[in-house]
Amino acid sequence: MKFKSLLLLLAVIITTISCKKDSPVNTPVVTYNTSVLEGTANASGVFEIKGHISSAERLDQVVLTKEGQSAAFIVDNSTAKNKTEYDFAYLVTGITSNTYVIISVTDQSGGNKTDRYLVKK
Repeated sequence: MKFKSLLLLLAVIITTISCKKDSPVNTPVVTYNTSVLEGTANASGVFEIKGHISSAERLDQVVLTKEGQSAAFIVDNSTAKNKTEYDFAYLVTGITSNTYVIISVTDQSGGNKTDRYLVKK
């Protein structure tokens, strides 16, 4: 009898564990002030990327990197940190030819949103 009770308890535990659903990771939502992910730098090679980030989880950081470069030119882990709503304006300089800017937004639960924003010259 004890063996059957133990088997029943074990079956209940296994069923409970196996039916547990992982909570989905929400990714931040990024909207830009342009209808397409592109803009044109001025004569000095400067462009400002503007928009809004909305996240169910608090933000961790926003990183901007020019495509093809390994080092980020902006790592915003202070003004964006701990916010769930964030208006941003990031200045991109040194644009001498069409350049893609990789914008990566990470929240504190590991959710990540990455966009390629074309800055034309």
